[in-house]
Amino acid sequence: MEILVLAAHPDDEVLGMGATIKKLSKNNNVFLAILTEGATAQYKDKKMVQVRREACQKSSKYLGIKKISFMDYPDMKLDTIPHVEINKKIESIMKEIKPEIVYSPSPNDLNKDHKIVFESAIVATRPHSSNVKQFFCYEIPGLHREQFCPNVYTDISKEFKSKVKALNFYKTEIEDFPHPRSVKVLESQAYLRGMESGLKMAEAFQLIRMITK
Repeated sequence: MEILVLAAHPDDEVLGMGATIKKLSKNNNVFLAILTEGATAQYKDKKMVQVRREACQKSSKYLGIKKISFMDYPDMKLDTIPHVEINKKIESIMKEIKPEIVYSPSPNDLNKDHKIVFESAIVATRPHSSNVKQFFCYEIPGLHREQFCPNVYTDISKEFKSKVKALNFYKTEIEDFPHPRSVKVLESQAYLRGMESGLKMAEAFQLIRMITK
């Protein structure tokens, strides 16, 4: 099965669903599309764009991702790009790989880039225009406009260590607790979602659309 994971920035995919990606890649073809270069809003040094890209490539290889598409839009400026242009970019990737399942950042996030990726993903995955049968949002640690209310949980008890290892490739992005990009926060979140679902550790998702026959 072909699965597409959309991310606004390199590391969103690991923070949100790194363990699930590791699990899915064992028996499926998992593709990753990163919409922005994820560096220029944070760093003055333009070399960081390449640093982030290389970290993503190493992390993705470890997680078993088959291919990465880098769109290289400017970091934290997706709101300056015409909505239709982003839609078409995602649609072109989907036409190539024909995914049946798509994952996107949540629209509840305070980060505008994350919200815009969702808004384009919901258009690109619409029925009659794609093969997508399941569309999910994943949870990125941090502040949200509205509470993230999951309705799907994945058991990551065996894969959590892989999530941490994948994040460690993003050395420049890891922070100390209680920052959302700290290992301890990821661990706490995994235990919380596990408690909610009767699992030891879990990653949580919102099912936005499912089509069955």
